[in-house]
Amino acid sequence: MNIKFHLLVDWWMRLALCGLIQFAFGQTFQARLTVEAERLQPEDRAILAELPRVLDDYINNYKWTNSNEDILINSRISIVVETMTMRGSERIYRAQFIINSPAGENYLDKSFEFPYQTGQIIDHQRVLFNPLLGMVDFYVYMVIAGELDTYFIQGGTPYYDRARHIADEGLISGYSLGWRNRLEELQLITDGDHLNLREAKFYYYEGLFYVEERRDASRVPLYSNKVIELLDRLFKRQPNSTALKRFLDSHYQEFCTLFTYDKDRKNIEAMMRIDNRRRETYQECLTEAERF
Repeated sequence: MNIKFHLLVDWWMRLALCGLIQFAFGQTFQARLTVEAERLQPEDRAILAELPRVLDDYINNYKWTNSNEDILINSRISIVVETMTMRGSERIYRAQFIINSPAGENYLDKSFEFPYQTGQIIDHQRVLFNPLLGMVDFYVYMVIAGELDTYFIQGGTPYYDRARHIADEGLISGYSLGWRNRLEELQLITDGDHLNLREAKFYYYEGLFYVEERRDASRVPLYSNKVIELLDRLFKRQPNSTALKRFLDSHYQEFCTLFTYDKDRKNIEAMMRIDNRRRETYQECLTEAERF
C-alpha cells in the first residue's frame, strides 16, 4: 500500500459519509479537455465546434477500468489542431495531443491526423479503427496504466496491453501517422529493463506515505534504498531512457523528502549521477541532510 492508496481509503470513507460513494465507484478516469483550432480557417474551425462537447462526453461518461479498481484519476487533455487538408472528399485534420496526470504520466504527441465531419458518431462501440478515438483511447490507457503502477506493483499491465492493441490497429490503418513511434514508446516502457522503473514508482509513493503520514524513520529508508536500487539498475542499462527522464522531470523536487530519514549520503549521490542535469537540486538535499 502506498501513500495514494492509503489516502484513497480515507477518501472513500469521506465520500460514503457524504452519500457520494456510488458516484465515485462509477468513475475511473476524468479529464479536463480543451480543443484549440485557432490556426484554422473559420469555416474549418466551425466544423470542429461540437468536438469538445462530444469528446468530453466520450471520455468522462465512460468507465475505463474494471470494477475492482475504484481509483479516480484526474487528468488534463489538450488537442491542438494545426492544419486541415482535403484527401478526396475527406477533411483531414492534423493536430498535437497533450495529456498530463497527477503521477507525472505526461505525454506530448506532436502530430496525428484524423478525419472529422459535423455530426460524426463518437461512440465506444465501433468496428473500424477511428484515428481520433484511437488516439484518445491509447493515451488514456497509457495514463491509467502508469497511474495504476503507483498503486500496485505492475498494476498497469492490463492497460498497457489495451494500449498496445490500439497501436497495432493504428499501425495498419489508413491513418498510420505516428503509430510506429507510439508503439515503440509503449514497448520501451514495458520492456524488461523498465520493469525496474515501474516497480520504483510504487516504492516511491509508498516511501512518501511513510514520510508524510507516518513519519516512520525505520521504514522509510527501506523504500528510499529500493527506489534508488531500481532506478540505478535501469539507468545503467538505458541511461537515455525517455520514460526515466519523464519520471525524473515530474518528481525530482520530491526526492529530498523521500531521503528525509537516510543515515548516509549514498542515495543522494546516486541521484546526482542518475539525474546529472539536476545536481544542484540534489546538492541542496545533501546540504539539508548535513544540518541534522
